Amino acid sequence: MSLIRWFDKHPVYQCVSISILLNLLVEILSRRSVIAGFGFLLENPMLFFYNVAIILLTLSISVACKRRYFFLIIVSVVWLGLGIANCVLLGFRTTPLAAIDFQILSSVASIISKYLSLGNVLLIGVAAVVVIVGFIIAWRKTPKRKPRYGKAISAISAIAIIIVFSTSLFSRTQAASGFGNLADAYKEYGFVYCFSRSLVDQGIDKPSNYSQTAVYNVLRDINAHKQQEPKVKPNIVLVELESFFDVNYLRDLSFSKNPIPAFTTLKESYPHGFLTVPSIGAGTANTEFEILTGMDLSYFGAGEYPYKTVLKKQTCESICYNLGEVGYTNHAIHNHEGTFYQRHAVFSNLGFDTFTSLEYMNDVEFTPNGWAKDDVLTEQVLKALNSTPEQDFVFTISVQAHGRYPREAVEDTQDIKVSGFEEEKKQVAFEYFVNQLSETDAFINDLVNELEDYDEPVILVLYGDHLPSFDIENEDLTHGNRFLTEYVIWNNFDMEVPSDDIYAYQLGAYVLEQCGINNGVLTKIHQELRTQDNYRDALGLIEYDLVCGEQITYSGVNPHLPAKLQMGTSATEVTGISRGVEQALIYGKGFTQWSHVFVDGDKVETTFINGNTLMITEDLRPRATIFVAQMVAGKTILSSSNEYLCP
Repeated sequence: MSLIRWFDKHPVYQCVSISILLNLLVEILSRRSVIAGFGFLLENPMLFFYNVAIILLTLSISVACKRRYFFLIIVSVVWLGLGIANCVLLGFRTTPLAAIDFQILSSVASIISKYLSLGNVLLIGVAAVVVIVGFIIAWRKTPKRKPRYGKAISAISAIAIIIVFSTSLFSRTQAASGFGNLADAYKEYGFVYCFSRSLVDQGIDKPSNYSQTAVYNVLRDINAHKQQEPKVKPNIVLVELESFFDVNYLRDLSFSKNPIPAFTTLKESYPHGFLTVPSIGAGTANTEFEILTGMDLSYFGAGEYPYKTVLKKQTCESICYNLGEVGYTNHAIHNHEGTFYQRHAVFSNLGFDTFTSLEYMNDVEFTPNGWAKDDVLTEQVLKALNSTPEQDFVFTISVQAHGRYPREAVEDTQDIKVSGFEEEKKQVAFEYFVNQLSETDAFINDLVNELEDYDEPVILVLYGDHLPSFDIENEDLTHGNRFLTEYVIWNNFDMEVPSDDIYAYQLGAYVLEQCGINNGVLTKIHQELRTQDNYRDALGLIEYDLVCGEQITYSGVNPHLPAKLQMGTSATEVTGISRGVEQALIYGKGFTQWSHVFVDGDKVETTFINGNTLMITEDLRPRATIFVAQMVAGKTILSSSNEYLCP
């Protein structure tokens, strides 16, 4: 009897064999190494076969299907496809594929050209067509078999019991429980288990001691209902710097000159420290979430982006709501598309009053790989500060140093050279990054110079969101931790601030503490309990209560209403129209190259002249209704002006 016929008669063994092979292939792809893939099998056989069991559970359903082989092909291609997608994704960033990546596809679609060439996209399209055609052929050619319901039920039940028992065992022994570092978790526990967990693991697990009494004990410990009068109320500017870190911490590399002289000088003169961030290579929005909310992301699901889960449907205590209670106006600024990570919707649930995205900026320059340069942010920060007579909180996110970094030279004007790489393409990519970093540092210098003479007190906090998407390991860094960036706290009124090494979720409360502001339950936890033994337990308990629990903290009623978010510091406005024979000029304010004119509800071709003038090639009829919309890539309307009636 041939092996094929034997497998045909013993479908469960067939599924077992395919599962082992699939898991081995997926691990080779996940680790991008044949040796490392086999190494996982040899070094961690229990975890390897635990991953096999998960694949086997999905394949075993085929035993109950008439078209058993077709089902096996479908499921096998899905697992192999996930492995290939993860392998490709790891070539662009350090964070592996998780279920949440499929939820953020709408955000990624707009930047795919920065990572894939047209040829790459066409190749993916061809591969997708080939797979679909293959499925059609398989449906027609694969034989039908009599379903074996008894064997299927027995196999699925047995495998499910094994998985549940193994999961419980691994959890109790801490063999597969820690997901604070997603990239390391995938390497340690295996792709299949980690990806499967990311499918079902969202939100915060209920603490074993969760109760009204436990919550009230924490609230009592931090004097939750006691608000203190601020010692000082300066403007507060937080700048999250994309992929920014001090490259001088890298071993075995040297630079023709220091790429970040301004940041280095600030570290020498002002309070600073290491900042432990939740991600590497990607995940700006998650560092952002920790900074703004004071919540530790490690309590959330594996690979979760709260911007795409909890914050889509509810508000969340944040530094904005806390500062709003003491008279601040809250502004967000980002020199990238307003819809990225759904910030145009999420920021309302974080309490921002205004959000100035790329679509509301003029005089924007772009890097060779298509990211907006950061020098445009200085004007936007000042515009936000000047937009109100009261104190302002300005949260600014830069983008210039974002990957993917070109592996072939794209500029001949780079003046910083890097030494220490053996591979030329890696050196070219890193040299490009370092020179972009240098320009971001120049933006820092310009911003400090502008704020130095500002006629109101200002605290400026600068920090990196994560390390760039290079293969940087702990041993490559003199401080030995790739989850460390740095922060600096500058001010223009001689305010004394202590230096300390902190976590990203502690930074907001740390800054407010220097001003004597303690609004917010999470703020108080960080300020009052950070050095206490019950700090972590209290933080996890309150996070669960606020996000997934009964909101006992707020007596069951969330006090934070969604903010009425205005896009742009000031509204776009149409003030007049000048009609010609074949064209018309639209006058107003707040226009940018992302402004589009609508005539009677229809978008028309628009030419940007300047911030006060747009041109359209339309023969406008009298009484036509005109408005101008700020749009993302000419598709999504972020905001629109007043309607203007054509004379």
